[in-house]
Amino acid sequence: MSKIIIYLGALFVAVNTIIGLLISNYSTFNYLSVDVVLIINTILIYRLSIDNISNGYKISLSFIYPILCLLSIILSLLSPEKLKDNYYTIGFILMLFIEISLYLLATNLRHINSKK
Repeated sequence: MSKIIIYLGALFVAVNTIIGLLISNYSTFNYLSVDVVLIINTILIYRLSIDNISNGYKISLSFIYPILCLLSIILSLLSPEKLKDNYYTIGFILMLFIEISLYLLATNLRHINSKK
């Protein structure tokens, strides 16, 4: 199952990059930011599938990650090419921060509870 996640993530990144190179209206900034979102989400979902995390967290995060990934992709597509005052970029960076924080919380929750 974990190899499928890596293959699908690589396929999505490759297709997005090819589309970004073929369509002139699809700016470099946008397709690269979508690639970053796809790569980070692929890594998070892969790590979620192989780590020793409680099943409740795995199930809930496996529903939350695709939704946040889709929202991040939409924000990446809508963001203008400038970095200054780019609220769309800030939005998808915050969503990636939330995803990484949820993953770190799920992986370290067992260690936090065992110290009590």
